[in-house]
Amino acid sequence: MKPELFVFLGRSGCGKGTQTALLSEYLKKNTSQDVFYVATGDEFRKFMQTGTYTANEAKRIIDAGNFVPSFLASMMWANVIARDFKENTHMIIDGSPRTLAEKAILDTIFYFYDKPKVFDFAKVHIVFMNVSKEWATEKLLKRARHDDEADAIARRMGWFEEAIVPIIDLYKTDTKVIFNEINGEQAIDDVHKEIVSKIFNS
Repeated sequence: MKPELFVFLGRSGCGKGTQTALLSEYLKKNTSQDVFYVATGDEFRKFMQTGTYTANEAKRIIDAGNFVPSFLASMMWANVIARDFKENTHMIIDGSPRTLAEKAILDTIFYFYDKPKVFDFAKVHIVFMNVSKEWATEKLLKRARHDDEADAIARRMGWFEEAIVPIIDLYKTDTKVIFNEINGEQAIDDVHKEIVSKIFNS
């Protein structure tokens, strides 16, 4: 199996982290390639521990439930990919893009002015984990992380509708990718089974 790229999108709290981990293990077990995993949120959390001026500003924005500028979000995952990605490897991207500007940058990873694919991925899968605002809010409140206060959660839900839904709509009609809409409100194992079924039957 040639390497494939998987981009996971969905509301905060939809379970992207859990499902990307399960897919990573599945790919390692059932294909001959390793998996390169990029989680923008994880990269931000590590970056915010550096204590730099920019890191402190990013922490202030994130703690308030807002999203950092596209240049900074793109820098997080682009730097990791440029530094560590190796050939003949699947790639999973968790939680990006978050703006149309970031999408434009991300798309250059697998297509460059309609020339051959940059990293030669056999397929590019967009995995949209669809859950309702109410379902995701309940999950986040139960998780009780420091940035999961009610006001911050409400702002993130609003951001999803404003910024990320337009990205999802563009990917739905993009013939260069395979769009997979997943019912994220099922049991964890059932969500994983649906993802695997749709990916390997596409």
